[in-house]
Formats: sequence, structure tokens, C-alpha cells
Amino acid sequence: LCILSYWIAGMTPFDAFVHGMTTSATGGFSNYDASMGQFAATSSILWIGIVFMFLGSLPFVLFVHMIQGNPSPIFKDSQVRALAKILLGAVLIMTLYLVTQLNWEWSTAITQASFNIVSIVSTTGFSSTDYNGWGNFAVLFFLYIMFIGGCSGSTSGGFKVFRHQLSVILMRNQMMTLLHPRGVFSQNYNGRPVPDDVIRSMVAFAFFFFATIGTLALALSFMGLDFITSFTSAVTAVANIGPGLGETVGPAGNFSSLPDLGKWLMSLGMILGRLEIVTFMILFTRAFWRT
Repeated sequence: LCILSYWIAGMTPFDAFVHGMTTSATGGFSNYDASMGQFAATSSILWIGIVFMFLGSLPFVLFVHMIQGNPSPIFKDSQVRALAKILLGAVLIMTLYLVTQLNWEWSTAITQASFNIVSIVSTTGFSSTDYNGWGNFAVLFFLYIMFIGGCSGSTSGGFKVFRHQLSVILMRNQMMTLLHPRGVFSQNYNGRPVPDDVIRSMVAFAFFFFATIGTLALALSFMGLDFITSFTSAVTAVANIGPGLGETVGPAGNFSSLPDLGKWLMSLGMILGRLEIVTFMILFTRAFWRT
């Protein structure tokens, strides 16, 4: 459907095939240096990308329910609803910023904001324009949303929406416990109780996730790279996003100028982020090989 939609909207069959495959897989590879900026003049192509990047970042098991004639779970799922709210809120904020601060037209602002925000949050990594030129607010805003990620059970990478939701549940219960030390507060997610071992697993993952980013960023900065290049390169590698921020590795740049050792370390970071960090780390423990 994505390939066919791109073709109808004006892409050549080959371009539609390449971009259709990498849109639904949230892979973000383009056969043009300008990425989806090659088609920025055709807003319908960008909106097709927005729709299918969003669909690619949803739990695929919900599509199975739809095929079986039960579409309700996709609308009731807590993760999907949270991701939709996050994207709508982020697009609204960025659109208002582009219109009020940079005097953009509403139609252009909402299209460009929607496409690039959905691309980053879904960890697809396409870019339709160089948002580094949108000002300091936009750069910091895009840095924040790089830590969101798509839904669990999708092709998206990143921290994942359900871990953010569990973090909110944990924080809320901790605050309620401080207010009411003798109170008993349930931990429910998607209408089901969350066992303590799931919470512990999430906390452990969060520690390794941010520790890996910090270590990788420090290693890249040791090679002479500036802060924004080092830090966002580490984030985009571990979160499997694609572009970083800044002139070197931003949406208008690439990673070709990084030292060879930096490329090897980023390759390791991408593998860690894709294979779930804690599971990968176990391979390097003595206890694993003894068993």
C-alpha cells in the first residue's frame, strides 16, 4: 500500500519501491542525498510518509486483530493512544513555533513539522528539510523527541513509549507513597496489573540505555568531535534513529567525516540499541558462559 501510494502521488516506480520499503520498516534509507527533501515540493508524498511511518511504529499484533475483523484493540491500546497524543502535541507546538516565530505559512509549517517529528519519533530517520536552521528552540526540541521512540512490538527503535508510561506510573506511585506511607497503590497498564519484575526490568534497561549513550558520547568527544556532534551521534546510534543534530551529522549532513574508530563505536551502539542492551550485555558476563 505504501509503495502504491507513493507511485500514485508522483514517485517513479523505483523510488516508490525504495521509499515504500524503508518507510514501512521505519528504516529511513533513501536513494537521494536530500532524503525525502527530494520530494518536499509534493506535500501529498510527505503526508503518505507520515501515515505509513506512524503505522510502522505501532504494535504489529494489532494489525493481525484488524485483519481478523476486530479493529477495536488498535484504538483502545494504551501505547497507541499515548503515541498519538505525543505526536499531536509535538506537531502542534512546532507548528505554532514555525508560524509565530519564523512567519511560515500554516500549510507548510504543519506539513514540515508533522513529517520530521513523526520521522524522528518513529525512528525512521527521513528528513524533508534541514531543521537545524529552524533556530535553537527547534534543535533542542528535536533533541528531546529523539528519546521517545515508537511502540513495543513495532519496527521502531528508541526507548519505546511503554517504558515512558511505566516510568510515569512508577513516579506517580512513588509520590503517592511519600504522601501516604501506609497506602497501597496498584500498578496497572493497559488494564492489567504490572508485576514488580517488569518495573525492575524497565529501570535496569533505562540505566543501561542512558549509560551506553553517555559512554559513547564521551568516546566520540575524545576523538575531537564537538559536543552536539558527539552527543547526538550517540543518541541517534543507540536509539536507531538516523540523523543527528548539527552541521556535521544533522539532517543535511552525514557520518562520513567521523573517524574510523568512531564509526566502529557507533556501529556497536546501533547493535546494542537494536538487540536490547541488557540482553546483549549478558553475553559478556562470566556467569553466562559458565552455564
